[in-house]
Amino acid sequence: MKYGKKRLFLPLTVLALLILFPLSIKLFAQSTNNYDVTISPIFFDLSADPNTNITSKIKIRNNTTSPIPLKLGVQKLSGDTNGNLNLKQDQNDYTLSWIKFSQDSIVAKPLEWTEIPFTVEVPKDAAYGYYWTITFTQDKTSPLARTGVNLTGSAGVPILLNVRKAGAITQGKLASFNSDSSFYEYLPVKFITKFLNTGNVHIRPVGNIFIKDFLGREIEVLHVNNEQGTVLPNSARIFESKWNNGFVTVEPKMVDGEPKVDKNGRAETKLNFKFDKILDFRIGRYTATNLMIVTGANKDFTFQSETSFWVFPWKIIIGIIIFIAFAGIGFYNTIKNFILKILRIFGIKKKKEEESKA
Repeated sequence: MKYGKKRLFLPLTVLALLILFPLSIKLFAQSTNNYDVTISPIFFDLSADPNTNITSKIKIRNNTTSPIPLKLGVQKLSGDTNGNLNLKQDQNDYTLSWIKFSQDSIVAKPLEWTEIPFTVEVPKDAAYGYYWTITFTQDKTSPLARTGVNLTGSAGVPILLNVRKAGAITQGKLASFNSDSSFYEYLPVKFITKFLNTGNVHIRPVGNIFIKDFLGREIEVLHVNNEQGTVLPNSARIFESKWNNGFVTVEPKMVDGEPKVDKNGRAETKLNFKFDKILDFRIGRYTATNLMIVTGANKDFTFQSETSFWVFPWKIIIGIIIFIAFAGIGFYNTIKNFILKILRIFGIKKKKEEESKA
């Protein structure tokens, strides 16, 4: 598997989100100096047979000019049916001892990469899926902790382990699929997909949302979980997809690359007219069908759900009606005056003809 190198700045409490979005993580740590590290890879997705060992390593680069003393640890990673992920330090969880380090603390040297080898010892009675996070916290027992960077945050790398053993169940459920509203004046429309893992191994459900207009024409296809984020056993994951492909859309106002907010802290928005999409004027009732797929060991499992919503830009419609009304009145008056003028000219001409005959 190919992994990238990402800059880390985030609290340990939200570290678990990494397995759902295998992208960059940000580690927030209050410090007296700049705490800037890079970790590679950003997660592990491992498979093993029972009674085997897996050896690998993590590379961490200290991007600062001061040494950073770090203590290594392991926490259990779990989820719930509401889509929340949790890290737990449970001394009674014997699986935490499966991960071994050659040393439990290191010193990350300034502007250098440091390798951290580790081994996952999978016992013969292991079964199915196991999930941990290797954590990096400041080693307060080191003399460098008193003279170097003072950290209050943590970093970590999730480990997903799939044990190859008979009885593994790949199973899920498309718990819900809806738009965040039943009525929109303008795009975007946000779709919310909740997928539940009812099996005993982690899964990566992916899919598409097919949008049809009131005439039944398919006008858009959106991706669901295009990043292939993971859903842990007995937990759920919420995916969001956005449809904003239209002539008129609502977009946040930006100032210096940041969303502008009002005095109440709410994001300010503006209308954006995309004249290259003038034919994609969205109005009427739309139907969205979500088709999800989970790949199992022997076959693929499909799930489907449907929802509907309305898009009605009433301000624009009222403006168009008023414009047409005034244009109609103006056209009517123009035609009326033209006809009266013709009749007047015709009447004068007829009167002159009668006078000439007399």
